[in-house]
Amino acid sequence: MASIRTNRSTIRGFMMISDVLAVNIAVFFAFLIRFLGFPPAYNWRAYLGVAPWISVGAIVLLGAYDLYEMEWIPVRDLRHKIVPVVALLAGLLVVMSFLLGEVGFPRSVFVISSLLELPLLYQSRRWWQQALFVGRSTQIVLVSVDQAPVIPNGLADLGPHPSIKVVDGARYQPGMQADILLLDQALPDTVKLAVLNDALNRRVRCLWRPNVYDTLVAQSELTVIGETPFLTVDPLPNPWLHRLLKRALDVVFASGLLVLSLPLDLVIAAAILLDDGPPVLFRQERVSEGNRRFEMLKFRTLIKDYELHHGAGLTLPNADGVTRVGRGLRVSHLDEIPQLWNVLRGDMSLVGPRPERPLFVDQFAAELPPYNLRHQLKPGITGLAQLSGHYLSSPQEKLQMDLTYGRRSNLWVDLKILLQTVGHLWKKSHSAGPDDQQPPSHSSRGSV
Repeated sequence: MASIRTNRSTIRGFMMISDVLAVNIAVFFAFLIRFLGFPPAYNWRAYLGVAPWISVGAIVLLGAYDLYEMEWIPVRDLRHKIVPVVALLAGLLVVMSFLLGEVGFPRSVFVISSLLELPLLYQSRRWWQQALFVGRSTQIVLVSVDQAPVIPNGLADLGPHPSIKVVDGARYQPGMQADILLLDQALPDTVKLAVLNDALNRRVRCLWRPNVYDTLVAQSELTVIGETPFLTVDPLPNPWLHRLLKRALDVVFASGLLVLSLPLDLVIAAAILLDDGPPVLFRQERVSEGNRRFEMLKFRTLIKDYELHHGAGLTLPNADGVTRVGRGLRVSHLDEIPQLWNVLRGDMSLVGPRPERPLFVDQFAAELPPYNLRHQLKPGITGLAQLSGHYLSSPQEKLQMDLTYGRRSNLWVDLKILLQTVGHLWKKSHSAGPDDQQPPSHSSRGSV
């Protein structure tokens, strides 16, 4: 796999060219199908006016879904990425044809081009995956202090046909054949250093599961004072220009989504009233930036006075107390639409750590002192922890993702997270409830 990384720019350039060709071929053939032959000059000019914008949009969207990374993508993940890309491209085609005044686009072309783009982009990516990884099996070496360690799940995401070998850290030999090295968190620092040195010298990818301390140190920079090197861990960056642009993005997107979702909101409200009566909205106190408290809004999915009978805690979609309408709202995350009002009011952002209830903030902070660092960021409707984590990820794991987001946050990162959230919502959920209800451990409980 090391040889793949030496030609990243060239391969990525050819991938972009093939994607632009696939998208434009799909639109062109959509015109041919619609007009049963070459389209009239009026319609052809409309296509030529929009083609550059669609080509650039395709590259941006595919890049936002990390489809230009030279890494293995399992088939199921590839489907989960391509479908929302095609849906967003269809929306972009409609918007561009409207903004540019290109009314020569029949509505049927939007539909037909999407149906053609889906197999073309999918098969193109499958071909690139086969070309990059054909005939390879991924050799994974787990360096551990335990003779019978817990094998992490999801190894198929690391490469095709993964095979794993467990090696005692004390017996690790430099030069051991491996495509990927996994390091046990409990390994002594001397062993970690030896393995990392060997891996870096041979350009072998190396992973280990960090604790919060490791995550903070990984975000440091080297500073030399006099002749002595130090690692500097600065506070989470929050420049005024980024805050201003992020707020502008929040207002524009939240306003637009509120207008677009209004018909759906009315349907949901009517369904809740018919199913379980008023109230339609559920209000709950959460903790925002600077430990400020605010009232977060959601469509009500639980029976009235639920916590009086069940207490505060993790609530699964099929649990007792979840209404019939609430089950669908929770799985689809449509219950979170009212939080767009929280965004407009400035309580939340579109992207950021999920806000937690004061009761659980105090509990998590007592168990994990760095937990309050996440409150240096404005909470969000979606975030890196929601995309990268799992429904049952611990507060420590989600904190690590939140701190990573806070260190790397910029408008492109926010846009990527927003676009990938579309795919995340489309993807069939293997978890049972919304992401903001996070149990801190096997013995603790998260929010309703």
